[in-house]
Amino acid sequence: MSQVKIEELIASEGYTVTKDSFYGFERLRFNFQGYNAWIVLPSDYTNESRPWTWTMQWAESFVPRTPALHLLRQGWHHVTIDTFNHRMDEQGIKVSQAYYNFLTSRLSFNKRACLIGMSWGGFFSTRFAIANPKAVAAIYYDCPLLTFENFREGTRKTILEAIGPWAETAPESWLDDPRMPLNMAESLAKTEIPIYLVYGGADRVVPPENNCEAFIPRYQAAGGNPIVCKRNLFGHHPHGLEESVQSIAIFFIQSI
Repeated sequence: MSQVKIEELIASEGYTVTKDSFYGFERLRFNFQGYNAWIVLPSDYTNESRPWTWTMQWAESFVPRTPALHLLRQGWHHVTIDTFNHRMDEQGIKVSQAYYNFLTSRLSFNKRACLIGMSWGGFFSTRFAIANPKAVAAIYYDCPLLTFENFREGTRKTILEAIGPWAETAPESWLDDPRMPLNMAESLAKTEIPIYLVYGGADRVVPPENNCEAFIPRYQAAGGNPIVCKRNLFGHHPHGLEESVQSIAIFFIQSI
């Protein structure tokens, strides 16, 4: 399927498509059911399985340090949709599922996506994967937010301000809240979706001791075997790995 065909298919659904450049690749922008979405087109279309990466949040950030560009050069597509106002609550999951269905059914994308989950994107990736385990080939976590407990080391007031619609049903403590990705570690392990986790040991925005370092042993105890890369002196930023490191791209390729 050519890039012209993809553009025509999007337009045939009633969406107005605009184009711009994304690190030298052509990007198609459109409003999907009221949400800003885009698809970056690869260098060629010889990869018949039509694999794709999906940055779940912060899709414009640290792009060269993620696997997206490397995989675009190998025939992968790269996408996102902006559902941040929902913070992947039930409505956010519903919108993301609809976007996934559109990409796989109308545009013939591979039935399993490779998710890029930076910070809030880790929260989004986990909740989407648990709701749609057959839709996910692999997850790359990067300093993932997995619970609102001690988020940003803030006061309860500042945390409630940061979590959007979740504030409406906030419990006294998030530690045992089943909606938190931290408490989905065992369920995620049972899906057998492979994960690659990168985090900074000095992260005080999403403290690792409350998030990924609490998540990893629970995931492993349930049979999961994560790839973990701890960067001791790094904080929350920069996300990703150096451009010369292609281990995450290889991880995604092997997961398809």
